[in-house]
Amino acid sequence: MTTRPKISFDSANIWKRLETCELVARAHGWHPNDIIQFTDEVRDAFSYEEANAIIEREFDIV
Repeated sequence: MTTRPKISFDSANIWKRLETCELVARAHGWHPNDIIQFTDEVRDAFSYEEANAIIEREFDIV
């Protein structure tokens, strides 16, 4: 089992959170296609809560 990258946010803005997720994902060696798929999924989320749930699925928020 792989561990989820740890991440923290200084903003509640979902777009700033997404930018931070992309940076952390790149730093952890995610494949570019995986990053694209993840960002598309967050962007297509129906609500703020759904977008955060997607982020929480992939990252360990501290």
